[in-house]
Amino acid sequence: MQKKKRIVFTGGPSGGKTSIIDIAQRKYCPKVFTVPEAASVLYGGGFPRKPGSKAMRHIQRAIYFTVRELEDMSIDEEAKIFLCDRGTLDSMAYWPKDSAEGFLESVGSTMEKELARYDVVIHLRPPKKSDVYKLSGTRIEDHKAALELDKKTEQAWSAHPKRFIIEDEPDFLFKVEKAMEIIDREMD
Repeated sequence: MQKKKRIVFTGGPSGGKTSIIDIAQRKYCPKVFTVPEAASVLYGGGFPRKPGSKAMRHIQRAIYFTVRELEDMSIDEEAKIFLCDRGTLDSMAYWPKDSAEGFLESVGSTMEKELARYDVVIHLRPPKKSDVYKLSGTRIEDHKAALELDKKTEQAWSAHPKRFIIEDEPDFLFKVEKAMEIIDREMD
């Protein structure tokens, strides 16, 4: 039996993660299964989005554990590849700087354990131009904050041995094509 693979899509807000995963789901169905973004699941269900460092620590731990449960629950699906809309280490980008406790320590894990959960990391850069950047129901960060979060997510995943960074493109379809090439190689 062939090993099931997890591919995580990460990067700053508005990089195209959800859109590219939707396209891949249509292209490769039933060979892939999509694991939804935990933050959208939580916020869409009414989880409070409060300001402040203390609230952010609670929020990021809730997202982390929801990501793990969604991923672990999906492994019984008949798919070959699991496309994860963000992963466990994305919470590190949102973790408050003023916290004495580190994110991984707070959830009882290590960098090694979290990196080992994923076979491939695809980092999608958000738009370089602010006029292309779009807010949504769960995306509340302005363009400047999105670029900063992109740097932080890049740092969080930097030690993964099979990480691909897809830069912003004037034509979104180029980003889609690059991501599909990576998924194609993983299908073999």
